Amino acid sequence: MATIFEQSVSDAPVYQRNEPWVTALPFAVAGALLIVLARPMLAWWWWEWVQPESYYAHAPIIPFLAALMLWHRREALRAVPKSPCPAALLLLVPALALLVLATKTELEAVESLAFFLTLWGAVWLTLGTRLVRAAAFPLAFLALMAPLPGPVLNDATLRLQMLSTALADRLLHLLTFPTTLHGNVIRMENFDLFVDVPCSGFKLLLSLLTFSAAFAFLVDGAPRKRLALFLFSLPLAVVVNAVRVALIGVVGDCISPAAAHVFHDWSGMITLTLGFVALFSLAKGLGCRKFAGWAIF
Repeated sequence: MATIFEQSVSDAPVYQRNEPWVTALPFAVAGALLIVLARPMLAWWWWEWVQPESYYAHAPIIPFLAALMLWHRREALRAVPKSPCPAALLLLVPALALLVLATKTELEAVESLAFFLTLWGAVWLTLGTRLVRAAAFPLAFLALMAPLPGPVLNDATLRLQMLSTALADRLLHLLTFPTTLHGNVIRMENFDLFVDVPCSGFKLLLSLLTFSAAFAFLVDGAPRKRLALFLFSLPLAVVVNAVRVALIGVVGDCISPAAAHVFHDWSGMITLTLGFVALFSLAKGLGCRKFAGWAIF
């Protein structure tokens, strides 16, 4: 009898915990539905990102930077208690309704806002308040993917365009080049430097602000030092762009307008490189030694 009993027990089915993919399936389905709903907005984003002289050419890298931030804090996030938070429905439901309405009416900036509110609300509902607090910066960082509303972009670009022109004119004077400033045109002896919208520096400013925000989060050091790193990117972008514009003027005046156009096309990489070198130098000067846990300074 004992043998028969043992055999029957061994033949009984063993119930195990759900496989990870079973647990993740509802979230994958919800994510897919959200992407389908936001498809017109995502198509608009992509169109803005890939335009010539786009202000958002850096945007496709933002999700990878956010993922790196989450990976960098993986131990702390793993230790955070996670539990569903029904109160998040107070954000999630109106955000979904706003996303549907904005998609129907083609209000692109509102679509972006509603999309991120929906995304954040879903994370809050699923994983709870503590997790959202612990991952607040990477989650908020994702919003930098969205293009700015046209009026905001135009106003900021115009102001920065005039500032870059004035600073470049001063730099050329310091280099002993005689110039005359007329609005956004710097007249030199052999070359007229027209500081158009692409040379305003706003594209560089957006790129540097984005990367410096991620950089400041990922380096080690006191919060005040990391905040200083981020704030440093504001004047850095303006000064580096003014140097770029002034160098275009030097090339155009000393060599030829054609050479100035060639230098203009390649100078974007130069300014970004100068910006990154300055950020790394300041981080090292502030005593930062690690980036995302790696000793690189």
